[in-house]
Amino acid sequence: MKFFEKKVMLIMTLILLSNPAFAKSVLVQKLAEHVYAVSMFNYTSLVVIGKNDVLITDTANSFRAKKLKSEIAKITDKPVKRIVFTHEHFDHVGGTNVFPDAEIIAQRNIIEYEGLDPLNMVPDVIHKTFDKFLAIEMGTTKVELHHFGAADGLAVAAIYLPKEGIAVSADMYVDDGLGAGVFLTDTNMLGNRLLLKKLVEWDLNYAINVHSRRLDLAPLVATKKFYDDLYDLVLPEIEAQLKSDPSRLVSRIIEMSETLEMPAYKNWKNYHDLPVYIQKMSFAMIHGG
Repeated sequence: MKFFEKKVMLIMTLILLSNPAFAKSVLVQKLAEHVYAVSMFNYTSLVVIGKNDVLITDTANSFRAKKLKSEIAKITDKPVKRIVFTHEHFDHVGGTNVFPDAEIIAQRNIIEYEGLDPLNMVPDVIHKTFDKFLAIEMGTTKVELHHFGAADGLAVAAIYLPKEGIAVSADMYVDDGLGAGVFLTDTNMLGNRLLLKKLVEWDLNYAINVHSRRLDLAPLVATKKFYDDLYDLVLPEIEAQLKSDPSRLVSRIIEMSETLEMPAYKNWKNYHDLPVYIQKMSFAMIHGG
């Protein structure tokens, strides 16, 4: 086992010993015939039972993966043969060693992290990658993987079960309010806005956000509107500065982050981090980052 994952397992064990209630915090929700959402330790995995085997998402780490494996065994005796990553962030891609017979599937940009993984969290072998779209026939249903470009990471996969109306995404939104600005280090705001737009356009009954147990559409829809409003707030300011004096773009962005407000969202959690969102959206517009 990798050194970092040993540390994760030790920390998680100490947490469980100090908080017995946390050990019982497993939630299994049946979404449709053959489809489940399994939540534990701040992650929710999609579990799709196929005709012959099982597909899951985001194992996270070895500690959680072992618990996930035991929960899946309560649902079905079919083997897990496919693991799909929602994106490349290291806290989502560990633990695949717990399912040694599984094919690991990710968006192809995950290969860009070769040599950029000092903790050795990304699996050594990614068995299958895709560019824009991949359909996986499970015999019981179809699982679609979509890539709409950079968003919260480069190898972002939006997972869609069209028959059941289920979508899975990660790090795009939180249950209530805004995600903390400190977590936006790898986020392209224009990409997030586009991905949220695509998710809302799908015919959904459930929206799984990997770091939440909620399955309703309200947080997704509300955050999509926030991104649209943020875009509409920032774009005219950037366009005006480009016309008057492009050399002041960066200083103007800093000014905007200190002065612009969005009163409709002032009661949202982490509204105080709005300056970070203004800066990230603005810089995405002027140089793509």
